[in-house]
Amino acid sequence: MSPPSADSRLLDVAIDHFGRLGLEGASTRAIARDADTLMSSITYHFGGKEGLYLAAADHIAAHMHTQIAPTLERAAQLCGDDGDIAAARAAIHAMIGGMTMVMLHDDTAAMSRFIVREQADPTEAFTRLYSGVMGQMLDRLSALVARVAGGRMSDADARVLTMTLLGQVLVFRVARATVMTGMGWNAIGPAETATIIRTITTNLDAILDQLQAGDAA
Repeated sequence: MSPPSADSRLLDVAIDHFGRLGLEGASTRAIARDADTLMSSITYHFGGKEGLYLAAADHIAAHMHTQIAPTLERAAQLCGDDGDIAAARAAIHAMIGGMTMVMLHDDTAAMSRFIVREQADPTEAFTRLYSGVMGQMLDRLSALVARVAGGRMSDADARVLTMTLLGQVLVFRVARATVMTGMGWNAIGPAETATIIRTITTNLDAILDQLQAGDAA
């Protein structure tokens, strides 16, 4: 694997600073220092702090696409537009499982802090984040959920249910401190990962069973 470019290094550092301190609190001088680059490079390449902030959002969106795209492709292979309910369920499991593994990786921590800030106080950066794979995941999962329901759900209901499915995955990233303290864990290793995946899978099957039977319609 080739080493990261200077721009990539700068953006990674910027994401960390913006995630911890926000746009107003972060200092371009401190970002340049920690990225081992010149302050002038930020102005030259990004036009200033606001431009760097938006570029950081684009960098996150590109990284998310790299991580999630294989999961979307796998789901498409399992269930096309004319797929049956069993295929739709398999695709949902593939997408939720793939996203779970991404959320459990430690290298998503800084990006998650940035995204959480944008969730609380959205700017143009959130639009850039959502227009990438984030929105694609929600759209695809919602369509699959509606298919499992056999056409008995409105689009709004399918989307709300989809967000609850995603919520049980996102909690292990955005509420990591609560998870670690509540579980008494020092790290999320293979055993902890297996427990999380087993529980999410059980929950998902229970919801989809009810949905398919019409109880949740």
